[in-house]
Amino acid sequence: MHWVTQRYLDRHGFIIERDRALVDLLAPRPGERILDLGCGTGDIAMAISERGARVVAVDASAAMVASARARFTDLDFRVADATELDFEAEFDAVFSHAVLHWVTRAC
Repeated sequence: MHWVTQRYLDRHGFIIERDRALVDLLAPRPGERILDLGCGTGDIAMAISERGARVVAVDASAAMVASARARFTDLDFRVADATELDFEAEFDAVFSHAVLHWVTRAC
């Protein structure tokens, strides 16, 4: 899958707005470590970070991660396949929305 970041922002920005409401449900707190799985443009990673949590944000799309890094330079963005993550018991929570249906190979 090839993503064009600006096209995503232009056509699917409503998903980012919906995700902000989910961040409210997540209720991240200062000091928590949260994984943003399928971070895309990085907007939600930033929203989580603004609540004081430390975020590691991953996406399989190098283009999306490059854009996120350019927009939010202080956050930790990584290119990674959701089925090959090497984290183990490192996070207080995982945020994921609109990504798992793209994972075609189950763990």
